[in-house]
Amino acid sequence: MGGRLAQLDNRRLYCQCMYMTTVKDDRLQIRVDPEAKRLLEQAAASARLSVSAFVLRAASQEAESVLAERPLIGLDVGAAEAFRTALDQPGRMNQRLAAALGRRGKLHWLD
Repeated sequence: MGGRLAQLDNRRLYCQCMYMTTVKDDRLQIRVDPEAKRLLEQAAASARLSVSAFVLRAASQEAESVLAERPLIGLDVGAAEAFRTALDQPGRMNQRLAAALGRRGKLHWLD
């Protein structure tokens, strides 16, 4: 047995430990029908990924896309209050706005 351990100690063992910087403790569970599962398995195999890695990658990309369409604006307390107050006020019509609304433009709104 000692000879076997010596052999293992002398060989270079491959370990992904240095690349695994995040511990994954959270779990996400979903239910799928058999057809959807087969589709995901085929796609994951084609991408040479586990089904979990494939689904996580696809879901993360979609999440980033959705969130990118909704930019977040950070406001301090005073600015947030001023913004809320402005939204609560009725809109005001001025001459420039009235003229713009009365002008026939290149774009036509559909009802």
